[in-house]
Amino acid sequence: NQVWKDLKYQVTSRAGFKGAIFMSLFKDIRPIVHLTALFAKVAKEYREAGLLRVIEAIKMYFSMPLTDIQNIQHFDAGRETILIVGHEASRTGAPVLTYNLIRGFETRYNIFVLLLHGGPLMEAYRNVSASVFLVKNTYPMLLKLFLRQLCSRYNIKFAIVNSIESRMVLPALAYHFVPTICLIHEFAARKQSQRAFHEVFLWAGIVVFSTRLTMEKAYNAHAALKNCNAHVLPQGRCLVPVENNSQTEVDQEKTRIRRLVRPEYMDENSVIILGAGSVCFRKGIDLFIQCAERVIRRPGGEKCRFVWIGEGYDPGADSNYSFYLADQIQRSGIDDFVCFIGETATIEAAYEETDLFLLSSRLDPLPNVAIDAMALGKPVLCFDKTTGIADFMMESGLGEHCVACYLDTADMAAKILILAGSKPLREQIGRQCRESSKTFFRMEKYIEQLDNIALKLCDRMRQEKMDVKTILDTGIYRQDFSALPYSEKLTKEESIRRYVRAWASGMGRRKPYPGFHPGIYKEQRGLEIQVPDPLADFLRSGQPDGPWNYPVLNTDNSETTDLPVNERVALHLHVYYPDLLPQITERLMENQIRPDLFVSVTHKKSLEYADNILKNYDGRIVDTTIAPNRGRDIGPLITAFGQKIIDGYDFVGHIHTKKTADIKNETVIRIWFRFLLENLLGGTTCPMADRILTKMHHDATIGMVFPDDPNAIGWDENRVIAENLASRLEIHHLPENFIFPVGTMFWARTAALAPLVDLHLDWSDYPGEPLPYDGSLLHAIERLLPFIVSSGDKFRNVTTNICGVTR
Repeated sequence: NQVWKDLKYQVTSRAGFKGAIFMSLFKDIRPIVHLTALFAKVAKEYREAGLLRVIEAIKMYFSMPLTDIQNIQHFDAGRETILIVGHEASRTGAPVLTYNLIRGFETRYNIFVLLLHGGPLMEAYRNVSASVFLVKNTYPMLLKLFLRQLCSRYNIKFAIVNSIESRMVLPALAYHFVPTICLIHEFAARKQSQRAFHEVFLWAGIVVFSTRLTMEKAYNAHAALKNCNAHVLPQGRCLVPVENNSQTEVDQEKTRIRRLVRPEYMDENSVIILGAGSVCFRKGIDLFIQCAERVIRRPGGEKCRFVWIGEGYDPGADSNYSFYLADQIQRSGIDDFVCFIGETATIEAAYEETDLFLLSSRLDPLPNVAIDAMALGKPVLCFDKTTGIADFMMESGLGEHCVACYLDTADMAAKILILAGSKPLREQIGRQCRESSKTFFRMEKYIEQLDNIALKLCDRMRQEKMDVKTILDTGIYRQDFSALPYSEKLTKEESIRRYVRAWASGMGRRKPYPGFHPGIYKEQRGLEIQVPDPLADFLRSGQPDGPWNYPVLNTDNSETTDLPVNERVALHLHVYYPDLLPQITERLMENQIRPDLFVSVTHKKSLEYADNILKNYDGRIVDTTIAPNRGRDIGPLITAFGQKIIDGYDFVGHIHTKKTADIKNETVIRIWFRFLLENLLGGTTCPMADRILTKMHHDATIGMVFPDDPNAIGWDENRVIAENLASRLEIHHLPENFIFPVGTMFWARTAALAPLVDLHLDWSDYPGEPLPYDGSLLHAIERLLPFIVSSGDKFRNVTTNICGVTR
């Protein structure tokens, strides 16, 4: 505490420090010190060198001016204003598209441009927009502050966030109800991209992919996107801003490029094959070289020259990719046929000297260089399944000559040789490329489509704003239940905003309070997919009764005077992770009930450990067994003990040592396990096992009791398996939205579970390990449990909730 007091005094008293910014953030930052890179650095500096180094670290983040929004140039008060966000202003694909977006929208709106990093195109942006804001600090809270200032002074009609790399502005824009379109050009190829895609789909009003290929890749890579909608719009041809050079300098550069691409010594019948882009693995320059080698070794290939234009080829300094490319060329013996040229602003001169354009990328959505080459009548060749250009070629009838099999350099070399050997064919294919691309890649059409999407989105954002106010005004939203326990600290209004956005986007949907499922309400009432919010509609409709409401058992009035006798209550413990067993037994002992224990393990050592932990249990241990490692916790319950429990007991609990190998964040698992135990056994709150069993003993209609999980989870990949099993159980209707014991822990009336035990599932019926994260018989049974309980209209399901305990 004293360190923080010293920091506040020392840092904020220094000249040039943005004290107002720091003080406004301080109360939010302190509780999350352990979560942020900034304060990890602060803590490290303090340990190593004391307070003065800490002050400098803090100043580095908070003394920088955000940006100046006072002096706006070329602003027309009679026009509406939009915001275009870019991650940088380099001469690469997305920043060049940003420039063309500005040019396309400038005749309709005032344009503000927000850049997270600078670059050589900044001056070009300024020439065609009202103002360019370069945010020198992308710390999320500072971005939030800046956008709050901007939105409070100007009415931003909508925002276009170009590239997933610009996603950090999306939450702040959403909190201010700015309709936002996020343009995605990147492939979801990396595992670490999962969080990025989740953030984009949650916070953007609409997600627009540039190609079907990139969209499918994202959906295939991230199952959580399955409920999310997106558009596919190919961008138009982009114009690259001309550098601010004299005409003489431009002419000199063009001459230089022409001589490098097609040297004067070359025969007039020589064929130039051009490739372009930053030198990196994704661009497939090694494939480009391999194609060159195959072509040059074949008859007619000796007249071909392969030229690559782009930054990053430096074998002397780059010991990674560039070094190996140079080695590949040297060992292939094709040094005289392959040339690298650095980035240039006059690439049109290279196109003019080119006969064929080879797009060798492994993954490349819609590269501008390929679109430009086609617009200039150059045949473009590419690999199938690597780029949206391949789809375009196929749809345009150019696949035979222009699309090679996936990364098949032999097939590509054959196509190059056919075109290189026939000038009339090259000219014919070039004309087809030009005419087809002229119709397909039209920037005017792209701008019009984006504008139409944005205008429709404006209505949705107005509805979302109204929905947030409706929910906030009623006070019905339970932040302690609905908000993620490990997320950033939010105000109640911000938490509701996130909740509404989740249901509108389909990403990370959660329940607003115990006992209400928005998805069931939405499905049963036939609401539109995205608006209005189901909870807001429920409130405006007078909170009607229906299956969306369900009973909740909590710690209020926790009478435990009518417990069933111990001998009629069984508890199955599946102990796969023995180290977690003490947590279960400690909580169980806080209750009066002493159920008969049925214990299953999968190893002898685990059995010995469990016996040692349970030796002081003052109830009966009826059976312990080493079960096959099949069926996880469900198999032992049904196959090993099921019939004995059904025949001898009225109630059964099912608890297992919860860990999930597929979830790498140990904090998430720890919180989930605590949530389940707190709800089913109790501990820090009240003896929940006693509370549940008293209620079940008193109310014969209760068939199963399980925690009310805040996540609105559905069938996921388990529907087909569940339908097959449901037919055996004579369950005929499975709605899309429902509640179930997420994590497969519960208390149940044995009569309600009898139909499942009566299936007589054998160990061989269960899938072997390792199980997939989703989509197995066990996941299907987990979801079918409440339907099994209620199938005969004799029993109902009840959930539990502990105030302040969530996951």
